[in-house]
Amino acid sequence: MRLAGGSNSHAVLIGCSDYDDVALPPLPAVRNNLEDLRDLLTGPGNCALPGERCTLLHDVREPQRVGEALSRAASGVEDMFLVYFAGHGALDDQGLLHLLLSGSDTKLLGWSSLRFDLIRQALAYAPARNRVLLLDCCFSGRAIDTMGDAASLYFGQLEIAGTYVLASAPANTPARAPLGERHTLFTGELIKFLREGSAAEPELLTLGAAYRHTARTLAAKGEPRPQWRGTGTSDQLALAANAAFRPMASDDVPDRLRGALELAESGDLAGAVDALRVLTRQCVQVLGARHDFTLLAHQALAHAEGESGRACDAAARYALLADELAAERGPQHPDTLQARHEQARWTGIGGDAAAAAHLFAELSVDASGALGPADVRSLSCRWQHAHWTGMSGHPDRAAAAFAELAESYGSTLGERHDDTRAARRNHTYWRDGAVPGG
Repeated sequence: MRLAGGSNSHAVLIGCSDYDDVALPPLPAVRNNLEDLRDLLTGPGNCALPGERCTLLHDVREPQRVGEALSRAASGVEDMFLVYFAGHGALDDQGLLHLLLSGSDTKLLGWSSLRFDLIRQALAYAPARNRVLLLDCCFSGRAIDTMGDAASLYFGQLEIAGTYVLASAPANTPARAPLGERHTLFTGELIKFLREGSAAEPELLTLGAAYRHTARTLAAKGEPRPQWRGTGTSDQLALAANAAFRPMASDDVPDRLRGALELAESGDLAGAVDALRVLTRQCVQVLGARHDFTLLAHQALAHAEGESGRACDAAARYALLADELAAERGPQHPDTLQARHEQARWTGIGGDAAAAAHLFAELSVDASGALGPADVRSLSCRWQHAHWTGMSGHPDRAAAAFAELAESYGSTLGERHDDTRAARRNHTYWRDGAVPGG
């Protein structure tokens, strides 16, 4: 996490408030977008861009002028190359995004507008280590699709490393510009966040944090969620210092944790993972590695990583959590055993069934000794051991394990209990020679 360097960076801010085409309504707030963003980026304590390194193009009419400005700005930039556009956007008959300039004619879209692939080329060939694209226009989410589709790149296959795209609206959704407001909806939330900061964020406001904030705030208002895509560690680039930063105290953790979990519940697992990573690092720094809140943050992060498709990351984090819990609460504590259970489960989900079976074999013995062989948690470990034994290519061993497990369930819960019946079905499944994936 670091602040973009002003002397080695350049920003090009493009916006159109007025249009010649009567089909395109004016967007008076766009001028304020440009001016306030410029003030933020050039302000002390933020990127501190020199005035000559923040190019502002307002109500530009010809695509050529934009191309000239982008070409000049990109040359010699070493750190960050940022491009912002606010105005109308439109899709042509092939679904490609065009950024509409003041002189654009919607009936001659390809001839009079700024094709997005030209913006992409400017970003691709800029020598900057970090490229940032901020789009506030109708259908701006289409840029996410285009940037991620290597086959659609104009000059063949081209990997654009270090690029972060933040778009105001999904691919098929209009952006919002409420009448009478100083800013358009998305840019207004972005500017407010960069200007005022958030007590829930660290000292610097990164691109990833800007996405999480705008997504959470706009979703709470019933508005479309912004879209993003980043490569490498581009989401860790900071645009501003956090004006609301204060050292985190233990009392702050519950609200921070609740906010991250709300992101996960809303479907934004990637945002939840990002927020929990920040929170976990701060908990370790401020509270210590074995504080209850630190351990809780690790647990939430491990779960979010697994649910977001990062099974191996989840398994590794649960392994670390199990070690910390064993040192803090003891190796036989239920929380320690549960962390080991999750480590083994995500190991299997991550593709290593043999390792999962081995981990559950050890855990079954330890759980039975600590909790008793009839405890539901001990039985669950035996179930998982049997399952992953079969998945690792040993159906005969899995069948025998499920047969023993069915007897244990039957004597503990009764023959008609759902778990007993399920264990017997699994015994039959593996006994009949089932193979993984068969």
